[in-house]
Amino acid sequence: MESVVLVIHLILALAIIGLVLLQRSEGGGLGIGGG
Repeated sequence: MESVVLVIHLILALAIIGLVLLQRSEGGGLGIGGG
């Protein structure tokens, strides 16, 4: 069960990082000011 939790945690972390990078690249200053 621990391995499953770790995998889910890693996927969520990567998803959040991806969303942040996309917002920064698309919004520019607006993304940083709003986030």
